Amino acid sequence: MTSGYGPALRFARSFMTGWAPVVEREIHIERGGHRLPASLFLPRAVVRRARAERRRPIPVWVVLHGITRSGRDHPYLVRFARAVASTGQAAVVPEIPEWREIRLSTEATASTVAACLRALEGQPALASRQVGLVGFSFGAPQAIIAPADPALAGRIACVVAFGGYCSVEESSRFQFTGTHELDGREESLTPDPYARWVVGANYLTRIPGYEAAGGVAEALRALAAYTGDNNVLATDPAIEPERRRLAASLASRARSVFETLAPPAGDLPDPMRGGLVAEGLGEVMAGIRELNPVPYLPRVDVPVRLVHGTADQLFPYTQSVKLGRAFPPGADVTTTVTGLFAHASGRERTSLLHTASEALRFLNALASIFRLM
Repeated sequence: MTSGYGPALRFARSFMTGWAPVVEREIHIERGGHRLPASLFLPRAVVRRARAERRRPIPVWVVLHGITRSGRDHPYLVRFARAVASTGQAAVVPEIPEWREIRLSTEATASTVAACLRALEGQPALASRQVGLVGFSFGAPQAIIAPADPALAGRIACVVAFGGYCSVEESSRFQFTGTHELDGREESLTPDPYARWVVGANYLTRIPGYEAAGGVAEALRALAAYTGDNNVLATDPAIEPERRRLAASLASRARSVFETLAPPAGDLPDPMRGGLVAEGLGEVMAGIRELNPVPYLPRVDVPVRLVHGTADQLFPYTQSVKLGRAFPPGADVTTTVTGLFAHASGRERTSLLHTASEALRFLNALASIFRLM
């Protein structure tokens, strides 16, 4: 175990510059009778040493992507994994087909992590008996829940969650209104509609009265997929022709529901109709145990590090703060909220003092993470 600051500085340098002395390999994992690809990122120096002599196995992180069409190939994720490998540790990013297909499958989590662990056992250069687990966005609470699974007991050393959530009801409300609160103080931020489309695609037909809205759900899934397939943001007005095309493909009543969840770019849903759908989606998701991390927290007995950006438009930063507070007393959990390279509460913070303090806070968070391994 190191102080963590050496790896943290190497990670930061690599992530900011995009350069890393690493070797990337494609491996395969066996999950449920299917052979799935995964990306393995190794420090180049470790690969060279392995050819000459056997050394102590290096730590390895399993990294879970979010609900994205690009899956393990998401540019941000690749950059992250390369930066991890630049520290002298290794990272493996498995493909999760369900999540790539815009499906909020919770069943895929533990089976994918277990499959990665089995694959790593065949890599003598890697310390595969215990690994660190990283999750982004939807993958963040799933990573936190994973150590509570009996099949993974004792196999996960720690968890790092970037941009996750605590309450599905509060997250659903934010996605429709842009409002969130902490300690009685309300804040607002324009929500990224992508999360709303994904949730609607998966759970709209489970809301009483919307059982026949399957066409709307599939149109929302297609719209979410369009952003990933064409490398455009859900907030980009360039999606308008596709959004209008999908709306026009629906009958009148279905079109009204679609436009409640997917109004023109830049617009929030109608407060009345959108509020009812948000409440319905929140209630549906609250009833799906595996979507809710809080009930699992008493059984998560490994260190957890939560990191969230103040300008996150998918899940507000207050969700990670609340999640950190929801752990039982004595749990080894820390929460870092950062405004580095972002806007907070609608105001741009560009002073040198602010930038320096944010950089130091984030460096401390990274050091805390790498100290775990």
